[in-house]
Amino acid sequence: MFRTKKLYLEAIKQNGKALEYVPDKYKSERFCRLAIMQNGLALEFVPKNILSKELFLLAVEQDGLALEYVPYKNRSKEICNAALNNDVLALEYVPNRYKKTELCKVAINSSWEAFLFVPESMYTLNNCLELFERVLRECDDPSVMSYSDRSCVREIAKRLPDSINNDIQIINLARQLRVREFKRKYFDSETHRFITIERISYREEDEVREFDLFVDFYKYIDGDLRNANLHDYDFKEVSLANFNIEGAYISSAVLIEQHLYDDSFYDENIKDFERNTELMISKENEVVESISVLHDIGLVSNESLNDNSHKIYYISDIHLNHKLLKAFPISATELEVKMYIRQLVKKMVDTATDHSYEDYLLIAGDISFNFEISTLFYTELVKYLKSKRWNPLQIVVVLGNHELWDFNRHGSTHANLLTLDEIIQQFRDLFSSLGICFLQNDLLLSNGEIISKQQLESIDQYELKQMCLKSAFVILGGLGFTGLSSQFNATHGIYRQTIMSLDEDIKQSNQFNFIYNKVNGVLGKDKVIILTHTPKEDWSNEDYNRNWIYVNGHTHRNDYCCDEEKTFYSDNQIGYYSKSIGLKHFKLSRVYDIFKYYPNGVYSISREQYLDFNRGLEIKVIFNRTGTIHMLKNNNVYCFILEDQNKGKIHLLNGGRINNLEHNDINYYFERMAYYSDAIRVLFSDYNQALKSIADSIKKIGGVGTIHGCIVDIDFFNHIYVNPDDGTVTPYYALSMVDKYIYPNVKSLLLAQRKDLYDNYMKLLDGESEGDKLLRGEIKAGSIEISRFVPDTYMYRPSRIMKSLQYLTEVNVIRIWNDRIFESQVQRKSKAKDLCDNNDDTLLLSAKQQE
Repeated sequence: MFRTKKLYLEAIKQNGKALEYVPDKYKSERFCRLAIMQNGLALEFVPKNILSKELFLLAVEQDGLALEYVPYKNRSKEICNAALNNDVLALEYVPNRYKKTELCKVAINSSWEAFLFVPESMYTLNNCLELFERVLRECDDPSVMSYSDRSCVREIAKRLPDSINNDIQIINLARQLRVREFKRKYFDSETHRFITIERISYREEDEVREFDLFVDFYKYIDGDLRNANLHDYDFKEVSLANFNIEGAYISSAVLIEQHLYDDSFYDENIKDFERNTELMISKENEVVESISVLHDIGLVSNESLNDNSHKIYYISDIHLNHKLLKAFPISATELEVKMYIRQLVKKMVDTATDHSYEDYLLIAGDISFNFEISTLFYTELVKYLKSKRWNPLQIVVVLGNHELWDFNRHGSTHANLLTLDEIIQQFRDLFSSLGICFLQNDLLLSNGEIISKQQLESIDQYELKQMCLKSAFVILGGLGFTGLSSQFNATHGIYRQTIMSLDEDIKQSNQFNFIYNKVNGVLGKDKVIILTHTPKEDWSNEDYNRNWIYVNGHTHRNDYCCDEEKTFYSDNQIGYYSKSIGLKHFKLSRVYDIFKYYPNGVYSISREQYLDFNRGLEIKVIFNRTGTIHMLKNNNVYCFILEDQNKGKIHLLNGGRINNLEHNDINYYFERMAYYSDAIRVLFSDYNQALKSIADSIKKIGGVGTIHGCIVDIDFFNHIYVNPDDGTVTPYYALSMVDKYIYPNVKSLLLAQRKDLYDNYMKLLDGESEGDKLLRGEIKAGSIEISRFVPDTYMYRPSRIMKSLQYLTEVNVIRIWNDRIFESQVQRKSKAKDLCDNNDDTLLLSAKQQE
């Protein structure tokens, strides 16, 4: 109705390509001409019966790339020249009969990208060398070359014959243009050959080359030994003085033998200078290796169907300097040290094989007494975690007493010692540059915000509580110090000359203890991690907070405790002598409750509070309704009711939707919440347990195992539906809610859709867990007669109902209310009472008979 000829005319005047949407009945020659004059590419949408040489010329003169839409038979020399005059990249659509050398050279002179469309006869070595050298000159820095330019260079290289691409001059230019890139350059001690592995952008497989002689290897890589691993080569017949060895990983023994060794890095950062670097904590103190101390992983809730927790990894007391001295007792290059640390970091991180999104890594000090070595360790750690795509991971660090030691290059104490505050600032700057969270008497919230020592000292209790309200947990961190320790304190030299008096040690301990007590007074019942280097007994006489988790190192006595009185983990102290290194972890929930401090009652809340509450429980809600929201809290169970004052009605909020309620009385629901909650948990306990067992089995074979409603995900497309009516298990593949393909059993689904998980599933067939049996179809999930709540048996309908009911068992939120649940529970209790009464009557009769 509204799309008139006049409207279409106005549209093509604004954008000629709008011709695509103009009905053919309006596409007159005048119409098409106007469109082409505005945008030559509109030629694509001109009807064939209107096409003419005049329109072709008009189009290519307006945009040379419109030549693509000129029929091949009509691409005359005149039209092609007109197109090239407008845009030399139109050479792509010029017939080969016109692509003469002179014409192509003119096009290339105007834009090197045109080389992509020249005939193969122009692919000579000289032409290609000239082209690549020109690209390098024009782009200045290949590392910041635009995506389109880089793609064009790669496409040109892809089209070149092997005879050109294998020329060493072309190879070197291609490396500078990032068309080729070395993945590895190394000496293989087993084959005694030099090997390069090179990624070539236009090939699927890497190119591997092998060389018998170092000189040939050196020539092929164009004298660039950076990142070349030659540590196992003895260079007996090679004089390294004749080569550029910058960045090469070569044994320090070889460099010493050839008089090329620079001992400055080793002397400054590794050499012992006959000092007792262990200092007090001796081998005898390392009574248990951390790897041999096993503990159960603590979960906040065992009822949760889906794991909504963070993994909190931790480690301490690696003491790199001691390990480096063992590995390199006489000499080492900086690269040797870096490679050693790189392998140690890899070994440590790779022990965490099942990490999840937004985990934490706590490092409780004593990594190294040398700042340069600490820098190398943390740099390599961040780099390796990024390479493993283990992000976002929050690394949280506190210092140990060894980090406060200070040496100069000659091994003697600095004439101008750094103060404690200066050392702390030095580490703050380092960790800030690496994106690591550093705590020294600071409080870290789970959203990444840090409340500093200065803020904690002055902030009032109410403000601190409000700041922490939306944090799933907090971490209070610092060295802690040893003012209360009689065995190892400042007078025993554990801080060297940074802190030498007991008074100063006590002062630093009291500073941390003051903040600790303040946080305890505000967040005593919340989830708090106390991360210190020294154990709590060294800086506080107070009892452990039974709700908190304490992580520390320092003692080299690996131990942990998790009981009703206290929870501490000091069981991953690597120590001086341990050869094992890895990460341990415990778990904490990611969710938070903004109403946790509210007593039982009925409250009117804002829309923002309702959204914040759901956000804290990781529930996605869109809510734009009007009315008064009432939050009902009873025995830590929540219910949200929307009151429509205009109509005088109340509705139960189910996320962003509303459900009708039988009773128009808020107190009716408030008084029955606890009972209703218990009834739901009992009614669905067997079914939910079956879902969780299936999910655990899915995770065993490498699947996702996420539960939502009646469905357990294997992956995004493959799922298992557990029928709540009869307990049967139905595997299916779904492209959408409509397009579903049901399989007779899990085995056939995996064989067809996930062959990579099929072998794992076949191994699982020998299992005896309930989930394994459910997947095999040997048993059924407990029926809960969901037909009482759902009028049909369509798969997604009961699943949506079940998901709403599961919010209660998952996060204590009632989102569906059905009074018939009470009826069933009353009937069950009545039957149980009758049974008890009958038993009592039988016992009474028996007793009378005995009389």
